[in-house]
Amino acid sequence: MGKSPLLAFWLVVLPACTHSKSLSPDAPDANRGYFADALNCRQSALRTEAIKVPTAHSMSVIEVPTTYDTGKFVVCMAYAERPVSRVDLSDYLNISSTCLNEARNMANPDDAYADCIQRSRLNIEIITDK
Repeated sequence: MGKSPLLAFWLVVLPACTHSKSLSPDAPDANRGYFADALNCRQSALRTEAIKVPTAHSMSVIEVPTTYDTGKFVVCMAYAERPVSRVDLSDYLNISSTCLNEARNMANPDDAYADCIQRSRLNIEIITDK
C-alpha cells in the first residue's frame, strides 16, 4: 500500500523531467504566445511624452505616443526568449510591426507571425545567457 503512491508520483514526475519532443524548438507549439509576446513588447517599447493641456478649471496631463524604442523592443523579445535581430534594430521593429498587422486577423496569429518573420530577410537568432 505504501508503494502505490510513490509509484504514482514517479509516473507523473518522470515524464515531466525528461526531454520530450514537445520541448524542442521545432515542435508545433514552439510558436505559442509569439504574437502576444511581440505585441506586448511593441507596446512596452512605445515612448510617450506628457503634455499639459488646459481645461476649464485646471491642467490635465495627456500622454502622447511619440516613437518606439528599438533597443527596448529587442531586450523585451530576448527576455521572452524569442528570436531577435542583431543587425538593424529599426528594420527588426518595422518588420515585426508589419507582421503583427498581417497576423492580427488570422485564425492562428502565432504561426502567421512566425511565418512572416521567417519570410523576412532578417538575420534573427535566439540570444541566450550561455
